[in-house]
Amino acid sequence: MFVLTDVGVNNNKFWEVSIDPSGSVSSRNGRVGSAGQSRVLGQGRSLFESKIREKTRKGYREIEIVGKPSAAGSVDKASLVSAAEEQIGRGDPVVAALVRELAAINRHQILAASGGQMDLDLSTGIISTPVGVVTAENVTRARGLLQGFERYVTAQDVDEPAYVGMLEDYLMLVPQKVGAKRGWHRDFLVDLEGLTRQGALLDQLEASIDIAAQRVKDAETAAAGKPVPIFDVAMTVSEDPALRRRIEAFYERGRNRMHVSHRLKVARIFDVSLGDMARRYAEDGAKVGGIMELWHGTRAHNLLSILKSGLIVPRQNGSIHVSGRMFGNGVYFSDQSTKSLNYAYGYWDGGAKDNRCYMFLADVAMGRPWHPDRTGSSVKPPAGYDSVFARGGRDIVMNNEMIVFRTSQVNLKHLVEFEL
Repeated sequence: MFVLTDVGVNNNKFWEVSIDPSGSVSSRNGRVGSAGQSRVLGQGRSLFESKIREKTRKGYREIEIVGKPSAAGSVDKASLVSAAEEQIGRGDPVVAALVRELAAINRHQILAASGGQMDLDLSTGIISTPVGVVTAENVTRARGLLQGFERYVTAQDVDEPAYVGMLEDYLMLVPQKVGAKRGWHRDFLVDLEGLTRQGALLDQLEASIDIAAQRVKDAETAAAGKPVPIFDVAMTVSEDPALRRRIEAFYERGRNRMHVSHRLKVARIFDVSLGDMARRYAEDGAKVGGIMELWHGTRAHNLLSILKSGLIVPRQNGSIHVSGRMFGNGVYFSDQSTKSLNYAYGYWDGGAKDNRCYMFLADVAMGRPWHPDRTGSSVKPPAGYDSVFARGGRDIVMNNEMIVFRTSQVNLKHLVEFEL
């Protein structure tokens, strides 16, 4: 599979070539996002290789893909949603219904972020670009380019050759459909909200690639007919009135009417235990000490990924604006509820708000916290400190922010649902 994106001549094309066991060479080509046209080119390995050389001389680049959407679907026909319902819900119809809702939210976000050109296949849990499932290396390189877009998009300097070149490279790593008319590059990323959507899309692609790789591995190693668990999670609806009163009181103490999410109220509470996270916390975080109960807000479309893999420390190449990280690459929490709820609500994304959203309530091992005197992507606590505790009104920030740099310092205990 090869892709050519060239703003100057309005190209955003793919070309796929294949050779079958009999030596017959076939190709398929068209604009990214279309089905393209197929034809037989002739016979022989030499023809196959000469056609590739011909296309690369014209500027086409080979794109590494895990497989086309149809090929990816053949890895495992078990439904990701069914697996989640079975392995997370464990017979609880309320939890199973929540899982189905989260999967639908996830799919909607991917469609919106990619302009309808990428989709989550609920039969596999895998996201495909218009030319197939790209590799992790593609996503890593795309992150680096996305970080460089911000200053051009902010200044609306999208005709600058440096920006155009980076955009062409970006779309040859993560192919997406673009406008058919010349000048489409001016509309691809029109504001910081567009950057945010692309950042979220890369996050989703990365999680999808992880699922695809795991399913290939499972297919190779699992006993015939024996399903391999995807979710190591215990999750139940809490029926404890004392717990509800305590969580509601904690939420009220941290509610700030200056935050746009302050009108939301506690709805359902789910008891959660992520097996691997809980084990790593017992081995590390519980020994660090300084335990604080804190909120972690995240968009609803991230929840299935967190339930599958736990929290992650964001990658170095993320844009600080896109991710909202003021103190480098860590996992962010707060005891001020609506500060964290703003992230779940969608305030920082600049787009539509989620009137039903979710926060985790976690035990966080702060150990010896450092109170920072500066912000920045490279800010980290000095030697001898285990975390950052930026105190609202005292340490450069308006609201309390607590950051740890190892996910083993976190134990997720409850998933709390909020609604108007």
